[in-house]
Amino acid sequence: MMIELIKKLDPTGQFEVLKNSYLQIEDALKNDYIIDLDVSGIKNIVISGLGGSAIAGDVFSLWAKDELKVPLFVNRNYGVPGFTSKDTLVILSSYSGETEETLSAYAAAGEIGALRVCLTTGGTLKALADTDGVPAINMMPGFQPRYALYTSFFTLLNLFSKLGLAERDGQLLDRIVERIKLKGEQLSEAGNIAYEIATQVNGKLPIIYSATGVTDSIGTRFKGQFNENGKTHAFHNVLPEMNHNEIIGWETYGAIKESFFVFEVLDETIHPQIKKRFEVVNEILAKLNVPVVKIQSSLETYQERLWDMIYYVDWITYYRAIVWGKILSRSIISTC
Repeated sequence: MMIELIKKLDPTGQFEVLKNSYLQIEDALKNDYIIDLDVSGIKNIVISGLGGSAIAGDVFSLWAKDELKVPLFVNRNYGVPGFTSKDTLVILSSYSGETEETLSAYAAAGEIGALRVCLTTGGTLKALADTDGVPAINMMPGFQPRYALYTSFFTLLNLFSKLGLAERDGQLLDRIVERIKLKGEQLSEAGNIAYEIATQVNGKLPIIYSATGVTDSIGTRFKGQFNENGKTHAFHNVLPEMNHNEIIGWETYGAIKESFFVFEVLDETIHPQIKKRFEVVNEILAKLNVPVVKIQSSLETYQERLWDMIYYVDWITYYRAIVWGKILSRSIISTC
C-alpha cells in the first residue's frame, strides 16, 4: 500500500531525493574551490536567508555552539541587522539565488562594506556576486529548497572550515554520511517507524517542543517540514520558555474539541532542570490523553545525534503527506 501511494502522490520523485540525501553531503564536502578572504578581524557573523536556506544557519549555530569564538546571528529579513559593520562576515544563503529578502541583505551588506560570501546554485545572487567580485560557493543543484538542507548545511560547514572558523572532522562526517545512508534504507522500507508515526499523527495538529540551545533548530526544521512536506499547520515552542506561557493553554485543552499530537525533540545534553520541566509537561499531557512521541538519538556525539534526528523528522513529514493523500508538489511561493 505504501509503495502504491508513493507512486501516485510523489510524481517528482522526492522519495528518492530524501533517501539519497547523503549524496548532497558528499558533494558539499568536496574541497574543489579556494577562497581568499581574511576573516581574522571579524567581530560577528550574519547568515542571511529564508526557509530551508536559513535553517542551515540555525543548525550550524547548534553544531558549532562550543567552537565559534564570535557571535552568530541568523537573519530572516530584508536588509541586515543594525550591528552589521565592516567587521561582520555576512553569508548570503539562497538556494535558488532569487530570494527577495536575501538579495536585499546582499545589497545592504555591500553598502556597509561588510565581508560577503554567497551560497547558491545560481540566479540573480550568483550574477551579482560575479559582477562585484564577491565569492560565490556553488551548492548541488536540482532540488526543491526544502530538500536541499543537506547541501546547504555542509556547504556552509565546508566554508567555515576553509576560513578557519570551524573544525572539519573527516571521521565524524564519514559517520554521519554512513548513518544517513543506512537510515535512508531503513526508513524507505514498508512498515517503517516514520511511516507508522505519520499514520498516528494523521488528522491531528502537530505540536513540537524542543530545548533552547540544544534541539531548538531541529524543532524549527520539523515544523517547517510539516508545513511544506505534510501540507499542514504545525506549531513549535521551546523549553524553558514554553513553561512561562504556553503551558497554561493546556488547562483548557479539549474545550473546543482540539486534537493535538505532541512531539518532543530531546537530547542527553539538555539541562537537568529543563529535563524536569519536560517531565512536568508530560504529566499534564498524560492526564489529558494527548499522544506524545519523543524524538531522540543514542549516537555517540552531539553532531551525529543532531543529523540523525533531522533526517528522521524529514521522513515523518514526508510520510505525513503520503498517508493524508496529498501530492508532494513544489511549494507555491518558496524560492529559498
